[in-house]
Formats: sequence, structure tokens, C-alpha cells
Amino acid sequence: MNKRNLLSVITLMTLCGFNIPMSEAAPIIPQKDTDINVSVIADDIENTQTDIINRVTFRDKLKKSPEAQINSFFKKYDKYSTQNNTEKLKNLYSDSYINNDGFNKEIVFKMMDTAADAYKNVKYTTNIQNISVTGNTAIVKIHETAIGETTKPIEKLNGTGNIKSDIYYIDYLRKEGIDWKITNSIILSEKVELTYGEAKNSTFEINTPECITAGTDYEVSVNAKLPSESFVVASIVNEPITYPQVQKKDVFHAVKNDSIARIIKSNTDGNNEYATVSLAITRAQVEPSSVIINMTGMAFIMQRINVLSENKNIKTE
Repeated sequence: MNKRNLLSVITLMTLCGFNIPMSEAAPIIPQKDTDINVSVIADDIENTQTDIINRVTFRDKLKKSPEAQINSFFKKYDKYSTQNNTEKLKNLYSDSYINNDGFNKEIVFKMMDTAADAYKNVKYTTNIQNISVTGNTAIVKIHETAIGETTKPIEKLNGTGNIKSDIYYIDYLRKEGIDWKITNSIILSEKVELTYGEAKNSTFEINTPECITAGTDYEVSVNAKLPSESFVVASIVNEPITYPQVQKKDVFHAVKNDSIARIIKSNTDGNNEYATVSLAITRAQVEPSSVIINMTGMAFIMQRINVLSENKNIKTE
């Protein structure tokens, strides 16, 4: 999935026994400059990186407003993400990049490198909600969705799975030379679903606070529209966002009336965390002398929770 919520996807896929990838991209072709006799054939993207084209790109950047430059920047980001061109994506990040999970550029792209080939046909849609520019810095608020398909089936289930994500985040950008670079990211909210078998036709609503104080109790509940005449079990855990990701194991409980809930205490280790729901759909197959329970679907739903800690350095008289 998107580079910003890649950890959540890796966590989901790890639960299924997979590794995760991205997709591959071609560079954006700059527009023809009126002062230089240059034409670019759109189908021949790989041959467009020439000195003349670079000069055209340089002039185009000088002509555009900062807001127009940033809009073009995120169009490239979408394209490189969808086509999985991690080398081009690296060029969009500052070497000093770090996000609100404490992951730097090296870790983020190491995670991308391990995401080799676990899904396909992923389509990213980025909606820029607000751009605020001050000199050579910018703050960009973004809503991004992604949908795709896994390349491998989960054990005991036929067919691949569907994956989708919904994320709101803020990117901080700084101009380095003539190029904008992402220096920091704050992920505000994030939900990821991975479904297999009958779960593909089900709907899931996870309810949990998006922000919580460290060391406090909160409720995680899931309401689901599930197949009729099926028996469903589920587990709910919280997993601190770390690298490498540490998985928690939990006991599965029966889902009654299409809902399940649990009270969880947020971590006190200074990490944000995911509320993770694992759900299995089963059906009974009646034989002459026995009843066989078959798993017909699985779903994994993750909701980000940003965990805030008290500032211990504040002194009051």
C-alpha cells in the first residue's frame, strides 16, 4: 500500500504469512518548453531523461506557483506509488525524513524493499485538502485511499484477497534547490482492511478512538455484516507500531449478533499503536457420521491509534 501506511499493511500480511510490496512507475514527462524545439513521445517514457528535458523541467518549475508545483509533486507521488518505482519515490523524500512513528527514510524504504510481490493492481487516489506555503516550506493535508489485490491466497482458502486502505495525513515539505522534498509526515488516522473468501462480500465498521493518552483504557468494537448461516470467531488486540513489528497473539471468541468488543489499555512505551481485529468465517459441513467445520473467509482490520504521553518536564508552582 501507500508508503506512509506500509507498516500496517506489512502487519496484516504478516498475520497471513506474507511479505508486502509496492508497484512500478515511469517518470513524469515535463511539458514542452516554447523556447526550445523539443517534442516528447508519450509512449517512449524511458527515453525522456535527457539534458534538454531536464532544462525544460527546470524552467517549468520556475514558472509555476508553489501550490502548482506541490500539486504536480503529488501527482508524481501517486504515479510512482502505483507503478512501484521506489527509486523515483526516494527522490521525493529528504534524507532527513522522519514520521510520527519515529521511522526515518532508511527504515521506510527498507520496509518497501521487503514488500516485494504480495499484491497487484493497486490504485492510489490522493486528494489534497489544503496547502499552506511559507517561503521554502509547505504544509499539505491529504486524504488518500488505495485498493488492490493480493498475489497469493491465504492457507485453506481459494483465491486471492482484497486490500484497501483509507488514510488522512499531513506532509511537511521543504524546498531543496528547485525541488520540493517531504521532510516529515504525521498520520492522523488510518484504516486498513484485508479480506479473503466470503469476507470479501462483508462490511466491517471498527469503532475506537483515533487518539488516546498513554496507559489509559479504551474500547475497540467491531460491527460486521456477515454471511448468514455462518459461525464467526474473532480476536481483538493492540499492537504498538515498531520496527520490526511485534505481533500479539490472542484467543478467538465467538461473534454474537454480528458484533464484538474489548477493553484495551494503551501502551506506555512512547509508541503509537494499531487496534487489530482478526476474524474467521466458518461453515458446518454435515457428513453421515460427523460434522466438519470449514473456514470460508477471513478478514483483518486495523485502525491506527495515536498515543500521547504526558510531558514530564512541565513544572508548576
